Amino acid sequence: MSVAIADVKQIVAEAGRLALLYYGKVSKSIKADLSVVTEADAAVENFLKLSLTALAPQYGYIGEETEETRPPAPDEDHAWVVDALDGSRAFTARMPLWMPAVCLLKGGRPVAGAAVNPVTDELFWADETGPAFCNDEPLHPTFSAAMEPNTFIFGPTNHHRTFTVDFPGRIYCLGAPIYQLCLVAKGAVSALFFDPSVNLWDLALPSVLFERTGAMLVYASGRPVDIPELIGRGKIPEPIFAGGAEVVDVLRKRIAYKGSK
Repeated sequence: MSVAIADVKQIVAEAGRLALLYYGKVSKSIKADLSVVTEADAAVENFLKLSLTALAPQYGYIGEETEETRPPAPDEDHAWVVDALDGSRAFTARMPLWMPAVCLLKGGRPVAGAAVNPVTDELFWADETGPAFCNDEPLHPTFSAAMEPNTFIFGPTNHHRTFTVDFPGRIYCLGAPIYQLCLVAKGAVSALFFDPSVNLWDLALPSVLFERTGAMLVYASGRPVDIPELIGRGKIPEPIFAGGAEVVDVLRKRIAYKGSK
């Protein structure tokens, strides 16, 4: 990789430690899209922006909270995608379901990055080549194809209103999409489904982890999620399914999107 993954991991870990200083001590505001934002979001994004720009001044920068899109310098094709604090609702409630995440794009495609949950001490990362990791352990998930009462998957918190679900197992709703996708890549659950409320920041780094672990990340139609299509800051065009290929194929047939309620 043109920048050392060790430097990226260190910056992301420091961002997590900075966020912890605000943990349980913030006031929340509601953005136009009804998502939650706190003073921690701005502080962490500012730290990441300054640190990543210092690390690679020629790279582009796409940040969620600053709404800044800075293209790469001429003759450069790398750019950072930054979600300073995915899971702000959980963060304000002091639940350990949030993480800062950084992904490096090359030519618009995710190639490396890191995300950290500093409360649970989980640092998910991948270099430009090689396996994906949680801390120092390579991710080697074994995705079960079982569809039993004790099989569980992740879903959005409003799935009971926006999806018709024919699934015999349990659906866990943790809120923050990046952390849930990281846990899918870890093999903690068989799959995830989510409504069309996520975007580039939510999917960039997890897509690298999925590529390295053999997991699927597809739309409800079966079309693979193409990250470069999302660089314009729009939401995904349809629900997504992620995880082991066999279960994802079944769930796409058994979980139908009704639309926002």
